[in-house]
Amino acid sequence: MQKRLERSVANRVIAGVCGGLADYFLIDATLVRVFFVFATIITGGVFFLAYIAGILLMPLPDQPTPFVRSATPPAEGAVAGTTPPIAPPRDPEAEERRRNTIGYLLVALGGIFLLANLGAFRFVRGEIAWPLVLIAIGVLLLVQRARR
Repeated sequence: MQKRLERSVANRVIAGVCGGLADYFLIDATLVRVFFVFATIITGGVFFLAYIAGILLMPLPDQPTPFVRSATPPAEGAVAGTTPPIAPPRDPEAEERRRNTIGYLLVALGGIFLLANLGAFRFVRGEIAWPLVLIAIGVLLLVQRARR
């Protein structure tokens, strides 16, 4: 069973979004917070909106996922959402994959920024390239999900 992305109750400063992301990706929460602050400044507030979206979309522990209805109705006489959650077993392979994914992402971003600073992308029009990159990533994620 995969670990669910949820806000942190123990490691929170404002709403627990950065702490939840850090717990999910098994990295230090301070790094996630610094990244969010830096990215918010660089993007002119877009990551602040992402943080607000995280507050709305990431559930607290032991709470149902927002905007998703349960597939099975509660048992007769039971109140929805009151059954104690069962802790998923640790999956070391999934934890290692998450760590590797973050590492690959950071190396790729560093490489892109280095090449951009060296002038390798002078011929690329940013107003066209970035939407195409986002579309490609979205299609890749949807294709991978469809294969499961």
